[in-house]
Amino acid sequence: MKLTSIVPADFLKLTDNNDFSLYKHQEEAVQKLISGKNVIVSVPTASGKTLIAYIEIYKTFLKRKKSLYIVPLRSLAMEKYQELLNLRSLGMRVTISIGDYDIPPSFVRNYDVIVCTSERADSMIHRDPDILNEFGFVILDEIHTISDESRGPKLETVISSILYLNPDIILLGLSATVSNIKEMAMWMNAETVISDFRAVPLETGIVYRHSLIRDGKKEFLGNKDELVLIENSVNDGGQCIVFRNSRRNVEKYAELLKNNFDFGTNIEDLELPLENLNDKMIDLISHGIAYHHAGLSNEQRGTIEELFKKGHIKIIVATPTLAAGVNLPARTVIIRDITRYSDGYSKPISNIEVQQMLGRAGRPKYDKIGYGYITVSSESMLKVAQNYLNGDLEPVISKMDSNSLIRFNILSLISSGMARKYDDILNFYKKTLLAIQNDIEDYSLAFDGAIYFLKENGFISEENDIYKVEPFGKITSELYIDPVTALILSECLNHEYSEPLYLYYISKTPDMIPFNFREYDYEYVENFLDKYNINDFSEESMRAAKTAIILQEWINEVPINTIAESFDIGPGDIQAKVSSADWISYSLYRLSTMNKKEYSGQLFHLNIRIKEGIKEDIIKLIEIPGVGRVRARRLFDNGYTTIEKLASAKMEDIGNIFGFSNKLALEIIQYADKITKQYYKGNNLDSYSGR
Repeated sequence: MKLTSIVPADFLKLTDNNDFSLYKHQEEAVQKLISGKNVIVSVPTASGKTLIAYIEIYKTFLKRKKSLYIVPLRSLAMEKYQELLNLRSLGMRVTISIGDYDIPPSFVRNYDVIVCTSERADSMIHRDPDILNEFGFVILDEIHTISDESRGPKLETVISSILYLNPDIILLGLSATVSNIKEMAMWMNAETVISDFRAVPLETGIVYRHSLIRDGKKEFLGNKDELVLIENSVNDGGQCIVFRNSRRNVEKYAELLKNNFDFGTNIEDLELPLENLNDKMIDLISHGIAYHHAGLSNEQRGTIEELFKKGHIKIIVATPTLAAGVNLPARTVIIRDITRYSDGYSKPISNIEVQQMLGRAGRPKYDKIGYGYITVSSESMLKVAQNYLNGDLEPVISKMDSNSLIRFNILSLISSGMARKYDDILNFYKKTLLAIQNDIEDYSLAFDGAIYFLKENGFISEENDIYKVEPFGKITSELYIDPVTALILSECLNHEYSEPLYLYYISKTPDMIPFNFREYDYEYVENFLDKYNINDFSEESMRAAKTAIILQEWINEVPINTIAESFDIGPGDIQAKVSSADWISYSLYRLSTMNKKEYSGQLFHLNIRIKEGIKEDIIKLIEIPGVGRVRARRLFDNGYTTIEKLASAKMEDIGNIFGFSNKLALEIIQYADKITKQYYKGNNLDSYSGR
């Protein structure tokens, strides 16, 4: 079937005017969507799933309805947003929404396509369930992540809310790995499209005892094992991704590769700035090798990904998080570890995770075939690996059954008006995958316990069997925080304002996953607890104290790499904690406006300082576009301590400061002049908040 038999000719703008024939699974899925059916598509990676979504997005646009594209990770949201910007050529308005969960959902009325994470979609429904009436089509990318304990329940809640509130919305679930697709389809009232077609065929094998085993045959590799496969692939013009199970193993293996290979890259010829990479990373890149894990900063990971896409890096050694993140295919994928240390012992990883990693093999438009290999070192692991390649995937299982999630969701249901009575709560849960896989009546005690907790702590009230949300519950739900987090923050507000103490309470909330506490942290953590009269020496308290100390370093403008070295943590870990602390500190500020208004100004500034990593004295400067924490400090240290002083500055004076061009200097002066005139006009220059 030709593309133009399904969509108008102007759609071909997205395909360089190429009216190609659809793959069989694409045609089948599109026809089902056209007939108004919900669809779950399970086909391998890089087999054209996105085009299916594009076609239905366009048809939804012609019906004057909006489309919501939901992905599990922020990095994926950014990548998908960049792809979907192509739709602008067809007159569609495209935007992205991640984080900032209290922004009113009404913003969607200004757009035709919204890309977001499942958490953001869930928070929009929390605030205004009627917003679903704006949408005609919702794409659920990587729908198998419902099994993920951290992200899965949010996606399941979104799908259940759509099924409960607006079943007319057409749903498209996309995944490369769904074994219980029939059960999922029954839950979503959907039809299925299943195919093993790959645009780039995949050849798999197992490396064991110096041999490659594939299709029942052994090929001797020699003592270097998978290193031979890596070398052959790169020498033939391919690229490789090697997956290891820990950050330490990732970095060690990258060094091993450097000692064996030199796929030379001239650093001076690279187009991307490398100032955010350390000497070790630059040395590896000069050999065509890099490593990638969550301990790296966002900037470091982004630079490595771009260098790999441009072919400057030939081999990336990574943790499995790369397989769940951005689209980064390679001709050859090698899974070096199939176990992970968890709950006190080492155990095999899931087959779903293995297939996600193997799915990265084969670069569309570059490779005629992809190669995916698993390396094992014992006979028992050989059998596990064989099962990965020949056995069934684990089913997608609901993770909505924890008490904390039930408490969180019931407050949301009552706050949003979706539930006024107990039966309303029950009816919502009957629309979940949890109810398909379990008897929902078995959770009545958990429901009762959550309702009791919410009533006892002032989140909701009940009269004549009708639930009503209280102001405390309403703001908690809108802020998209755990009710327990709200209680801890309320307790914090009972203490006199103290920056370190408040950071401790922020770090103690369940929405903030603190840094791990290690034995050598004991002395400085104990001193912190003693200093602020905290009589809690539990591991939870120790972890919160350590996190508070690191956050204090951050807002005192200690360079992120210095913090990382001092505490033996990764820059990426610091950024992740800062991101969480940003939202929780904002929630603390919002809660203070209800009953501790005298602290609101300080907490508003604390939130800005956490977000930007700055001291109090440059809050006003950080508002200027193009001025981050480093440039703001340089401006301040050169005497430009206020917006007013910047407005009257000379371009060449600012341009002479390290890190400032004349162009940027002019933009800063013009912006400062504009702001100064606005505030003078309102006679309110001193009240400028810098936010």
